[in-house]
Amino acid sequence: MTKRAAPLAAISVVALVCWAAVAAAEPPTTSISTDTVVPGTTQSSTFTDANGDTVTKTEVDFTWASIANAIVGPGHAVIFRITHASTGISDTTGVDSCTACTDSAGSFGAIHGHLLGATGSVTHRTVGNGTAGLASDRGTYTRARVAGVTTDTGVLAKSPCISGHHAGPLVVVSGDSECLAAGAHQSGPVTVESGAHFFSNGATISGGLTATNPAAISICNTRISGGLSISGATAPVLVGEPATGDCPGNRINGDVQISGDTAGTDFSANTVTGDVTLTGNVAGFVFGDLVPNKIKGDVVTGGNV
Repeated sequence: MTKRAAPLAAISVVALVCWAAVAAAEPPTTSISTDTVVPGTTQSSTFTDANGDTVTKTEVDFTWASIANAIVGPGHAVIFRITHASTGISDTTGVDSCTACTDSAGSFGAIHGHLLGATGSVTHRTVGNGTAGLASDRGTYTRARVAGVTTDTGVLAKSPCISGHHAGPLVVVSGDSECLAAGAHQSGPVTVESGAHFFSNGATISGGLTATNPAAISICNTRISGGLSISGATAPVLVGEPATGDCPGNRINGDVQISGDTAGTDFSANTVTGDVTLTGNVAGFVFGDLVPNKIKGDVVTGGNV
């Protein structure tokens, strides 16, 4: 279970009550979902980016079903495939969205899944919480395609994201999954332990984030004060990729270090006040292939394949 420091509350005749709104996290469980391509809906176009790389953009409609949460509905995918001019290596990034899904409780909404397929690794999908009452399908999946049907097999976290204000250190323990919802404020350092999953979209983290040998890390549209360090990730690392429509860039006040990720790395459209070091990763869209980063400090990169 996720460990959290006890919430702080101060009450006086002139002060407001300070609440730490937290929700008990649940370890991920095995889940399977399938995407079936709708015939005749695939459209592709090719262009050359500012680096001279060849980018192919593909859009496709599909029908989606999650076995664990009994969610079904129509979906749409936008996928970028880039061939780097300097190396000839090709990587994939994109998003697939179940745009009008329903679950077994009759709730209706959408779920967005970010795709990341780096050379040397399988394609992965990280998904976020459902909207409008739709059951959460947060987790990370490995994709395997056979005859037009894509089967996603991976982990699923059903617990809701932390919302509101949480004061004190936040530790995501091995095998667990934690999420910061839009508008959440984490006051204190975040530590992601080996094999743990962490997701943040639209939140604020005061105290920085350190992840050592984690599983999936997904950070979008988040303000981080205190720096960001991710090393030895065994699942995709997504830190900003607005070109796909599901992960706006982040504002990071401090240094950034991402190293030894073995399953693909996206790092785009981020504003960083400190130094940035990305080394030894199974890369994907590193350093803003589609939307550049704004980095004030020194940049070090090497060994990304």
